[in-house]
Amino acid sequence: MNRKLQHFTWAAMLLLGMSACSQAQRVQPAVGIHSHNDYAQEHPFTGAYEARSASIEADIFMIDGQFYVGHDEEDLRPELTLEAMYLDPLMEHFRKNGQRAYPNGEPLQLLVDLKNGAETLAALQRVIEEKGYKQLFDTTKNPTAVSLVITGDEITPEHFADYAPYVLQDGRIDVGDNDPLPLYTDEQLKFVPLVSQEFQNFSQWDGKDEISKEDRALLKSLVDEAHAKGVKIRFWAMPDTELAWQLCLDLGIDFINTDHPQQVRDWLEKK
Repeated sequence: MNRKLQHFTWAAMLLLGMSACSQAQRVQPAVGIHSHNDYAQEHPFTGAYEARSASIEADIFMIDGQFYVGHDEEDLRPELTLEAMYLDPLMEHFRKNGQRAYPNGEPLQLLVDLKNGAETLAALQRVIEEKGYKQLFDTTKNPTAVSLVITGDEITPEHFADYAPYVLQDGRIDVGDNDPLPLYTDEQLKFVPLVSQEFQNFSQWDGKDEISKEDRALLKSLVDEAHAKGVKIRFWAMPDTELAWQLCLDLGIDFINTDHPQQVRDWLEKK
C-alpha cells in the first residue's frame, strides 16, 4: 500500500470511529441530578445550581396571594418565598448566561409541587406573566429556557390545556399496569415531559446490595415504555446510595433523585 493510500485509509477509519462514538453519545440517555426537596438543603438553590442539577424541586403554598416554600405549613417563613428563593436567582443566572439556564446550555427544570389546590397554579401563572418571569420559562420560544413542570396531582389531565403552553405537567405511572402511560391521550402527553412515581410501588430494594433481576427488569420496562412515549421518568423515595445512582445510569432513569446533589455530581465526574 502506498503512503498516500495508507494515510487515506487511516483517516477514513478515524472518521468512522469518531462517527460511531458520536452516534453512541447521542443514543446514550442523559441522566441528570434531581435535587429532591431542595428548599430543605443547607444552601437551597445555590447548592443544586452549583452541582449543575438538571431538576430542582420546590413545594409551594399560596397564602394571601404570596407563594411560600416548604414541605408543611409549619415550615413556612416570611422570607422563604418562591420569588426570593428560586425565581429571582434563576432569572439572574438566566440573563447572565445569555437567555440560558446554564452557561453551556444544559437543561434545567423547576419542579413545583402545588400544596393547596389548582388555584395556586392559576395565580402562579399570573405572577409569571405580570412580573416578567415569562421569558425565564417560555420553552416554546427558547429551548434553553428553564422548564416549569408542575407536580403534586392537583391538575387533572383534562385541565392540562387550560394553562399557558410553557406550563408543563409531571405525569404519573399507572401502578400495576403493563403500560405506564394509559391515562393520557396523545394531546395531553404534549404537556407531559416527565412521569414520576414512588419507587416502593415497584421495588422494596434498599440500595445496599444488588437489586433483584425481577425488580431490575420491571424498572427497565417502565423506563423503556416512558421513553417510547417520548417522556422522561423519575422515581421518588428511591434509595440515595451509589448503587442506586449506578442503577439510574444502567437503566437510563432520567433523574437521580437525591438529597445530596453535590455528592452525586462529584461521583458522576469520577465516572
